[in-house]
Amino acid sequence: MSDTPDPKPGETKTIELWPGMVAEVMTPENRLIYVGRVEKIHNGGVYIRESTDDTLPMVLVNKPVKVRFYQEDGNIVLHGKVCGSTTKMWKIDRLETAFAKEKRGFFRQSISVDIEAKCSKRPQRGGRPSTYFPCQVLDISAGGLLISCGEVFTDGDRLVVTEIPLVANAPTFTFNCQVRRGSVWKKDVTRYGCQFESLSDKEQDQLLQAIFTIQREEIRRRRAR
Repeated sequence: MSDTPDPKPGETKTIELWPGMVAEVMTPENRLIYVGRVEKIHNGGVYIRESTDDTLPMVLVNKPVKVRFYQEDGNIVLHGKVCGSTTKMWKIDRLETAFAKEKRGFFRQSISVDIEAKCSKRPQRGGRPSTYFPCQVLDISAGGLLISCGEVFTDGDRLVVTEIPLVANAPTFTFNCQVRRGSVWKKDVTRYGCQFESLSDKEQDQLLQAIFTIQREEIRRRRAR
């Protein structure tokens, strides 16, 4: 998909999809069904394979769905209908623009993980030397994370967040990031949106796989209820 402006009245917006794109398949009410990648595009249908080799639920033909397709600088959400399926892949056609493209950059996964963050740019308040402070990760994506912390940071501060455990029995993650925004959450606690810096393609892929694992476990828990 090209990140093109929304069409003017009377114009048709060009939508480009390609194999390998990350896609979230959702219900029309925005409930996640599965995360996958575009396998191929053929005869007007988009084949989206489940990313973690999990088994997909049975689906009726013409089931309406929403699909969010991702690229590095944006994403677009389209409405469509399932026209074929296997246990590993759904074919979706009749895709059309649902609303203007969203600017999340990457899908976000809500989590609750206690970590430590160090501001490497400046001494902390009160003249203390730079050190690690307890924080909590509230959500994470392939582009950044949202943390809450009692320490005061400002836009542009660079943080090192260490030993983030996302998946049980798997290596933890350490990131260099920059504070992009902050907002008071509750008394003496501020939420900070942080953007990753110098994240390699390999590290980003490892992070995406961890997020896929978290989402797969959430889907399994919902099905078991």
